[in-house]
Amino acid sequence: MWNHSGLMAAGSAPVPFALVLLRLGLGALLLHESRELWALGIGPWIVEETAARVVTAPQWYATFANKLVYRFPELFAWLIACGTLLGGAALFIGAAVRPACFGVVLLMGNALMVGPASEREYITLVAIAAIACFLGNAGTRMGADQWLPGWISWTSAGGGSKGGAKSAPPKPGAPRDA
Repeated sequence: MWNHSGLMAAGSAPVPFALVLLRLGLGALLLHESRELWALGIGPWIVEETAARVVTAPQWYATFANKLVYRFPELFAWLIACGTLLGGAALFIGAAVRPACFGVVLLMGNALMVGPASEREYITLVAIAAIACFLGNAGTRMGADQWLPGWISWTSAGGGSKGGAKSAPPKPGAPRDA
């Protein structure tokens, strides 16, 4: 998309500003959710409160939760809290947006499996917004992804891409180098 000098790479379309607003809003929302979790105190209760709802989850997920997640509730509570914080921060500043969106979709997928039924629409909307930011490569416009190497941002638009920056076209009337 855009290289680090602000020029659009050949054959790519600019990321719409609306997608930048979606990325910023989703990042702010996740940071707010993270702040709420930290204010309540990170602890096993975050995971243990889902135990009653795991019976309605698909069998494969219930097996996974019972054999692994509920054996280490403190660890998974911290993974949830840190994932929400890091995902929100990454989206807000536009750094490693694709990996962050992947993580957010995983978090929301788990929340859909065992989260409260009253929050399913909200969880689905957050997941759809994360998928849109992932597919639209939302960090490459007004975000740090335009400067990060492609292996970090999962994109070829970053500053670490081969070929370097292209120079700006000459201004009309300016002398040209031969």
